[in-house]
Amino acid sequence: MEAKKGEELDRLKGRLLYVRRALIVACLVLLAKAFHLQVVKGNYYLERSRSITIRQYQVKAPRGRVFDRNGEPLAINKPSFNLYLVPADLPKGEVDVLFENSHRYLGLTGKELKERLSKGRKDPYTPVLLKRNLSQQELALVEERPWLFPGAMVVAEGRRFYPHGTLAAHVLGYMGEANVEDLRHGDYRLGDMVGRSGIEKEYEQVLRGTPGWEQWEVDAKGRKRRLLDSSKPVPGDDIYLTLDAKLQRKAEELLKGRSGAIVAMDPNTGEVLAMASSPSYNPNDFVNGISPEAWKKLSTDPLHPLQNRCIQGLYPAGSVFKIVVALAALESHAVKPSDKVFCNGGYLFKGRVYHCWKAHGMVNLRRAIVESCDVYFYEVGRRLGIDTIHKYGSLLGLGSKTGIDLPDEKGGLLPSAEWKRKVKGQVWFPGETLSLAIGQGYLQVTPLQLALMLSEVVNGGMKIHPHLLLSIVRGKQRDTPEQVAVEKLPFKSWNLAFIKDALKGVVEDPHGTGRAARIPGIAVGGKTGTAQVVALQEDPGDRKAILARQPHAWFVAFAPVARPKIVVSVLVEHGGHGGGTAAHMAGEMIRTYLLEGYSEGKGSR
Repeated sequence: MEAKKGEELDRLKGRLLYVRRALIVACLVLLAKAFHLQVVKGNYYLERSRSITIRQYQVKAPRGRVFDRNGEPLAINKPSFNLYLVPADLPKGEVDVLFENSHRYLGLTGKELKERLSKGRKDPYTPVLLKRNLSQQELALVEERPWLFPGAMVVAEGRRFYPHGTLAAHVLGYMGEANVEDLRHGDYRLGDMVGRSGIEKEYEQVLRGTPGWEQWEVDAKGRKRRLLDSSKPVPGDDIYLTLDAKLQRKAEELLKGRSGAIVAMDPNTGEVLAMASSPSYNPNDFVNGISPEAWKKLSTDPLHPLQNRCIQGLYPAGSVFKIVVALAALESHAVKPSDKVFCNGGYLFKGRVYHCWKAHGMVNLRRAIVESCDVYFYEVGRRLGIDTIHKYGSLLGLGSKTGIDLPDEKGGLLPSAEWKRKVKGQVWFPGETLSLAIGQGYLQVTPLQLALMLSEVVNGGMKIHPHLLLSIVRGKQRDTPEQVAVEKLPFKSWNLAFIKDALKGVVEDPHGTGRAARIPGIAVGGKTGTAQVVALQEDPGDRKAILARQPHAWFVAFAPVARPKIVVSVLVEHGGHGGGTAAHMAGEMIRTYLLEGYSEGKGSR
């Protein structure tokens, strides 16, 4: 028994001896490997660790495209090769080399480079944009001679492109490079482009998409060696607008060489079919970053080409405002359609004569609208008073923003006694009511507001909301935004019908002031407006000064009268009488829309 235990113990001791020997050999192997790595190959791996690092780069997402209602592209993306610099990869001794060659071959000034490099001080490993959209010659030079631009790298990205140039520029807007505020409050990086106006700004979060990233192994000079991992960017969503590109083009053709605005919309849905402002600009000029000189020229131009006159231009409404006053008079029973007033060319009130553009004789309300008799509306204004006019003007959306999906809209001004007391510190004078009754005085409106006002009068008193977004395409799914519930305005149907018939007379009756808008085969209704700028005086010297004192010409129109499909608001700055040029333009817009079969695509008619 004891002999067996002894044999067992000897076997265990032998096994432990083998284990000890194995552990000693393993330790010797590890020590030899460590010696090889740290001593024999130490310098090699130290140098490699210094020359190879891992970096992660952002991959910009393609921006969503913009189309008109029929699928015609208005804003797309084109390939672009952009030059970036990683500040950490720029050797201190080669700064002058970069500056000299960037100026010599790329046209960049030292000031521009310093400004861009200063933006990368916080994070020297984040690429800083040096130049967008390299030409083929510039691209070849940078790729073939990288030593001329130390620390720089070329990145292929998309850039915004507006295929029709100035078409719908004020609606589409323009892009600008992310500024300090964008970088601080938004998920943006240096060199990102951001919507600065128009649809580009309004739907920035829809259009911009989500960037991806790439993880690269790079050498000591920042050159990419091996792609380790990546995440694909998510493109921005495409959007379709209510605009009809062909009708928009027509509007801009009509305004060519003039300062003014044209708005066309569906009076039943609030869809904006055209929105033209003149003079205009080319948003492509902003894509590569506009120069300070070019920006100064645009922003200080006395004709204000960057202003969207449709929603930002403020003007007296002139006689177009008589639509509001007439409806207010009927609704408040201040006058009946049969009530007559004698017009001898002037209206005496408190010792002052308020003039009319001609002596109309005895007129009733319909004829006063058709022939735009000021004397009749002086009397109506006197009966109504400022508060009643303000009440009905407010119901029709004047004096406040329409809420259209565009940034920086202005609300205009619909004056009241309370407003004058608060703002001017003065009481409201009765004579000011007479001026307001014909659309003068403190009244300020935009062309879009008058298009909305007329729409709600001729569509049966239904309150609508102007909008430009028709649908959003997310992948393969097309979503139509929910429309605001339609609200019925508190107007009697027979009063609206009377106004509608009188507006038809403006265009169709023999003595109507808007006969220039007539279209054979289509019943058109409308209203002229002549908004005074200053009192005209003889000036035999300066012809430009005389033209600048000419009144603004208005014309608002709708057709067909029985079931309106389109409303048009036209303003021509210093265009003279509204029954001339402005009425003709409105007629051309309606003729184009109804007779040439536009907008039969994805939108509604």
